[in-house]
Amino acid sequence: MFPIRLVHVGVGLFTLFCGYMGHAATRPEQAVPGPTAAATNADANYCFARVRGLDPGRLPPAYLVLQLRVRVSYRNAGARPLILPLERTRNVYSGFIPTALTIFHQGLDIVGQGFKPMKSLPADVSPENPVDPKNDVFTVIPADGEMPPLLEDITLPVNRTALFRHYPDLRGHKVFIRLEFVHRELSAALATDLSDRWSRFGVPWTGTLTTNTFEIDVPAHPQAAACKDNYSTVR
Repeated sequence: MFPIRLVHVGVGLFTLFCGYMGHAATRPEQAVPGPTAAATNADANYCFARVRGLDPGRLPPAYLVLQLRVRVSYRNAGARPLILPLERTRNVYSGFIPTALTIFHQGLDIVGQGFKPMKSLPADVSPENPVDPKNDVFTVIPADGEMPPLLEDITLPVNRTALFRHYPDLRGHKVFIRLEFVHRELSAALATDLSDRWSRFGVPWTGTLTTNTFEIDVPAHPQAAACKDNYSTVR
């Protein structure tokens, strides 16, 4: 883990500058260094949510949730552009000790669910150019450059109690968070084909990227109003 610098402004603005290297999944004989992913800043908001159900009169009281919007930057420090599939799954790890984080299930997220390897290009992607015409399947990260930042929304229960699930009380604690992104794989045949076809645009890359671990200081008594969308982290 690289050392990080935390700049805290107000209730939830911080800046972090570091990341971890993913792994390449192009042709086996061409191991390509992947980009790094860094959580560069986040906004925090607290609100009261209600458990969803058919009978509001029998539901437990509203509980606090922490809503985070995290900006994630991908940087390619290599000498060649990287062609990256945008489809990805996300895992959130959290805890009170930065070296002992556990995966957090948000809503009905299922750990391990993901995409099957891409065996052929979607109809809106040209075999001759990964980004022209424009599509939501691939992006190109320039050599020694960055792609436009991703905005990741995370909702953590602050003082939730549930019958069949334990949620730690976050009030008055530092909460450490790390994000993991698993980008959709390409089949070996497709990766080989695209490496040849798209060589003038860059190198296809897919794999897993992990951000730096960042921290949120949760107040002992957060100021909060009702969640605007009545969102509940768990039904």
